[in-house]
Amino acid sequence: MKYRVVDAFTQQKFCGNSAAVCLLEVGLTDEELQGIAAEFNLSETAYIESLANGQWSLRWFTPAMEVNLCGHATLAAAHALWTEFGVNDEVLRFITRSGELTVTRNNDVMAMRFPLTMTSQVDAGRWAHSVVDPSLLRGAAEAGEDLLIELLSADAVQRFVPDLVSIAALKSRGLIVTAAADSASPIDFVSRFFAPNAGINEDPVTGSAHCALAHYWSLKTGKNTFSARQVSSRGGALDICIDGDVVVLSGYAVTTMKGELLI
Repeated sequence: MKYRVVDAFTQQKFCGNSAAVCLLEVGLTDEELQGIAAEFNLSETAYIESLANGQWSLRWFTPAMEVNLCGHATLAAAHALWTEFGVNDEVLRFITRSGELTVTRNNDVMAMRFPLTMTSQVDAGRWAHSVVDPSLLRGAAEAGEDLLIELLSADAVQRFVPDLVSIAALKSRGLIVTAAADSASPIDFVSRFFAPNAGINEDPVTGSAHCALAHYWSLKTGKNTFSARQVSSRGGALDICIDGDVVVLSGYAVTTMKGELLI
């Protein structure tokens, strides 16, 4: 089985978020798919399979579980199909757990249309205080499968030290930590994402989290377009546009490895 490792939401190798992209040519059990993802031990492994109607099946696995939505591995899958596996379609249509997702390209920039995740601000209460110093907290929200906290500054997000035991105790898929960017920055907001319950202590760049971040920051600013940066140690950037109940996430990707799994 052919595979590629792709760094997504970056133009530089060994930055952004890595995903393994596997082109399925034979049927494998879910247990085998999970075992391969654990073997890669990247935040996501994407499995793509050609369907008869020109669409592609797409599934995403962390080292520990299958997930409902993953942005960077979708970007990686599209990049691999276009640059590595000889596909020429200008629009890629993926059938996933989250419905049909489309990816288009404009030269090297790829744009994914994902469902917008509605957020609702909540009283920070005990759960937020269990994961961050209350003096740093500006707000909290429910964000689909995740929880979200807003800190006072971009520097506070950068310096945030996660208590992974406390984050796991939240019983959500993950915790989004965000703040407005500094006034002099061309970026609108920054974020980090932690998902120990999914086998990912910190995800380098998380497309699905930005489906919620787009809505959260739209409510706060009245804007519907953003430039964002996830400030993990690898880091990554993406552009965001809200189009009704869809969020368009745009970015780059670069292939770093290729090979064949002996399955």
